[in-house]
Amino acid sequence: MGSHHSIHLHHHVSKQADTKHKKYVETYLPALIILALIVVLFGSYNFLNTKEINTTIGTNTPEFSLPPVEGELSGLNSGDFKGQVSLISVFASWCEQCQENHTFLLELSQQQRLPVYGLNYKDSPKDVRLWLDQHGNPFKKIGADINGDIAANWGVYGLPEIFVINPNGQVIYRHMGSINAERFNRDILPLITKNGRQDEHIYPPEYK
Repeated sequence: MGSHHSIHLHHHVSKQADTKHKKYVETYLPALIILALIVVLFGSYNFLNTKEINTTIGTNTPEFSLPPVEGELSGLNSGDFKGQVSLISVFASWCEQCQENHTFLLELSQQQRLPVYGLNYKDSPKDVRLWLDQHGNPFKKIGADINGDIAANWGVYGLPEIFVINPNGQVIYRHMGSINAERFNRDILPLITKNGRQDEHIYPPEYK
């Protein structure tokens, strides 16, 4: 009797363990699968973004013409970049990282000859006007890309994005995310010097 009871108890404990294991699998396996998919998709997204950036460099800027944002006299078109090295910032008032960019772009536009242009992405006319009035306007011209069609033609994935255009209207630099003086001096300054637009004092000495 004792031996039979022991076998039955062992079978019962084993059954409980199997049930518990099954519950763990049912509970956590879907979450692990989703996590794995996220990791794979994120890696693929980064790969595609890098590939897109690489294929953009050296290409001509798409032909476009955008109306001005509210309160500005002129909009932005692809002809504005011809004959000079230009920096174009794709931004929006609702983009937090764009605000991080803004102080740097103000310094750049106020103290240097490098023209800074803005491509305002999917923004409310009133919101962008209020934002510029509050934070200052570093842009020589701003185009209102209300539907995001022009940014899509440029291959924009997220905000902010920076493009540097050479005098022939070709993209020579592209950066996703905010930009600062260190990155400017490291990545953009040599390109500007190489293209013959500026000398070594493109940016104030205090930022070097």
